[in-house]
Amino acid sequence: METRTTTRHPVGQLSPTGVLDVGLRCPHSCAFCYYSHFDGHEDPFHALRTLPYRALAECTALADDFARWGLTHCDITGGEPVLHPEIVELVRHVEREADVRARIITLGQFTLRRDKRSGRRRLDALLDAGLSDFLFSIHAARQETFKELTRGDLGQIQRTMETLDALDFSYTSNTVVQARNYRELPELARYLADRNIRFHNFIIMKLEWGWRQNPSAGVEKKARYREIAPFVTEAVEILESAGKGVNVRFAPYCAMPGLERNVVGYKQIQLDPYEWRNGTRGSPIEGTPYGGKPFLFYERLEDYLDRHPRAVETRDEYNMEHGPPCQRCSLRAICDGVDRDYAARHGWSEFTPYAGPAITDLTHFRKDYRRPYELLGRRRGVARDRKAATSSPGPPA
Repeated sequence: METRTTTRHPVGQLSPTGVLDVGLRCPHSCAFCYYSHFDGHEDPFHALRTLPYRALAECTALADDFARWGLTHCDITGGEPVLHPEIVELVRHVEREADVRARIITLGQFTLRRDKRSGRRRLDALLDAGLSDFLFSIHAARQETFKELTRGDLGQIQRTMETLDALDFSYTSNTVVQARNYRELPELARYLADRNIRFHNFIIMKLEWGWRQNPSAGVEKKARYREIAPFVTEAVEILESAGKGVNVRFAPYCAMPGLERNVVGYKQIQLDPYEWRNGTRGSPIEGTPYGGKPFLFYERLEDYLDRHPRAVETRDEYNMEHGPPCQRCSLRAICDGVDRDYAARHGWSEFTPYAGPAITDLTHFRKDYRRPYELLGRRRGVARDRKAATSSPGPPA
């Protein structure tokens, strides 16, 4: 049997997780992708189709940086990281050489396909390399919607999750909430309630990164908070009743009344144990790998608390603002506010201030919410039990 220890990350402390970006290369066409329109090309996915993966040596160097910084966990992301030609070697290095617990973020379209060189399914090879976790991007409950949003096959990701369920391997999942899929959230939650997930993230579509090239299109896809809130609330209740943790990312508190403990905004981002302490993008710097000098956003909690909330409100890349209702809200100091483009389109009538004394503790509502703060230790005892459960054939890559 597989055995894994868990520890609880201290609420209010900086995250122990880094991001290992293997490059934007991706075959998917997600309608809400943050990197669509990234290079200003007329094809919104041009950058994802043409940019290369990072070399293995660059990726392993960043994993070694995590160990040097004292980070214990990382997300391997892209693009679609499962298609990186040396993803198995990378996972092995991260887990066994750097001694960092790795989680792969994936749409789950290629995990059950066999690698042409080895003849093995990628899922099997990744688990044997020691991979600790997955974060599956499952954006709809129905195949028609999933295909419309991603051009992918919902059945592929479901089969991967159910294969892991049979192994008693726990994992996590994501849904970007937007105009096309929000009505399906309760149906999706009922499916996920039966899976072996520890927690799920409902990510309210953000209007950042590539969407700054085409903000009007982003607003159309985002959907109104007042429309999505009842469906998000029902989905959260379904998942929590099944013992799952739930995060609702990037929504103002008053847009999700009753879900305050679930809300994680930009201001709380590096106080969430699964959010990222470092950045990897940037212009090339001579003598350094992966396109930029490795860095942590904040090394000390005091610096984060002193500088980061103010940065969210003042730096253009966050694209947030506080309107008239916010000025008399008791949560003004801990709430991100609203996307500028959203407020410009829809105004401020749907946002209602909270009464009472001002709250300044960024984790005020999160202190007693245990599940999203559970961190996995190293996996043990999986090889023998996995053989039978992963022996069915898969299509070639």
